Amino acid sequence: MSIEINEEYFEKLALTVIDGEEEECIKLVNDGLEAGVDPLDAVEKGLARGIDKVGEDFGAGIIFLPELAMAADVMKQGTAILDERIKEVGSTRLSHGKIIIGTIKGDIHDIGKSVVAAVLQANGYDVVDIGIDIDIDTFIDAVKEHDADALGMSTLLTLPLMEMENVIKRMQEIGMRDKVKVIVGGCPVTQEFADEIGADAVGFDAQDAVFKLDRLLGINRPRKSA
Repeated sequence: MSIEINEEYFEKLALTVIDGEEEECIKLVNDGLEAGVDPLDAVEKGLARGIDKVGEDFGAGIIFLPELAMAADVMKQGTAILDERIKEVGSTRLSHGKIIIGTIKGDIHDIGKSVVAAVLQANGYDVVDIGIDIDIDTFIDAVKEHDADALGMSTLLTLPLMEMENVIKRMQEIGMRDKVKVIVGGCPVTQEFADEIGADAVGFDAQDAVFKLDRLLGINRPRKSA
């Protein structure tokens, strides 16, 4: 039986993200596409609404990192399917800018970076997640290849922290630094460290990363009241 594309459908899609139900999300996305849903609407009215609520709950201490990571993974799976359909029909999903994001060389942690990538994508950024343990040249090549507006680097470890500075130095050497904003994040990253290495901002969590990138790239959007 064909489903109806209405407000209830988008609410159910959002709930799959909130509840971390990957299989149900994929089913609803595919059923919606068969029923003629606009893939842009499915992202913006469904998946993005869900990850936004998850981000709010995490910030308020209502949920914790495992739930946040699960929601981000569901968001990623659903968005991947919808983005493929968007490309097929020649549409362009709303994009506030393109950002390359990855975990620096020496660190194989993935969860925090993936959460930030999902929340940025939900908030209208075109995110290219290049993975973990990324060296300088790979960061630089990805920025060039995708003509990125910003570069995000993450780590949960203290030992490889200076890799962030090394990437920024290479960007300066090749004349790229003034054209690309740099945001850094992770447990050991402080504002003082970000200032010291010449980063443009530090994102202390996923929602803060959205706020900081909006500011750096001149994006104006309504802010929710506390």
